[in-house]
Amino acid sequence: MNDYIIWGQGMTISLTTKEVQTYREDGLLFPKTVLTPSQAGEYLKVLEDYEAGSGGPIKDEYRYKCHLVFPWINELMRNKNILDMVEDLIGPNIMVWTSHLYPKEPGDQKFISWHQDSSHWGLETDNILTVWIALTSATRENGCMQMLPGSQTTGTVEHHDTWGEKNMLTRGQTISKEIDEEKAVWVEIQPGEASIHHLFMWHASPPNNTKERRVAVALRYITPKARQTRTDRDFATLVRGKDEYGHFEREMIPKATMDPEAITHHQEIAAIQGAIYLKGTDKGGIEGLTDR
Repeated sequence: MNDYIIWGQGMTISLTTKEVQTYREDGLLFPKTVLTPSQAGEYLKVLEDYEAGSGGPIKDEYRYKCHLVFPWINELMRNKNILDMVEDLIGPNIMVWTSHLYPKEPGDQKFISWHQDSSHWGLETDNILTVWIALTSATRENGCMQMLPGSQTTGTVEHHDTWGEKNMLTRGQTISKEIDEEKAVWVEIQPGEASIHHLFMWHASPPNNTKERRVAVALRYITPKARQTRTDRDFATLVRGKDEYGHFEREMIPKATMDPEAITHHQEIAAIQGAIYLKGTDKGGIEGLTDR
């Protein structure tokens, strides 16, 4: 199946000086439109067509590094609108370290606890951000993110593992410090809009309490200077500029959805990423990822 859509080349969304300053101070910027609502809907349809044909919803193991098995996500992470904004924040040399699909189904009670992305990624640099793109509306009622502006200035803080059954995080990792949720903001965005947050941002999201699913794609952008500290091997995809460091092995571009070669490639890399996320526990590899 050829599910490329090819969008995002006709407009520029460079950030203003004020927006860059807001991101530096708050660690958060939203909303930014990167797709039209109809374009977001087309991407959602590609996902849901796959789910309908495979007995969906999507299996947990394919929510991680999903750009390796879904050509439309591999395309989305190269969208010029997104890359122009990312370049304004981390510079002209840009890699994607990983991607995540975040569906929350009505009534499944899945949530994400208060955490920082940095807690178990093992990446040496803090020049890393996430672009979180809504394919459906993301509201307080259906489980949008809560963010604590300015919390990125703390660096990585202590977390503890909960292994909660409904927690969408691999380890159910939770910030050990007390959270003042009254200072948090609800990141409510519409289909085609995105939020951008820093690696150290404290954030969470509650369950979906509506009758409609909530779906988003999270893209994790790094600079080639980043280095993995938890394993000897790691993988990333260069999407703009140059890689003068060679810290990451190259990833394949999938030829089609769930192409057999892509599935094999995904399994190899997911096992390595699982070992990164789960280092220091008695779990490891892709088996640990599929627990969530």
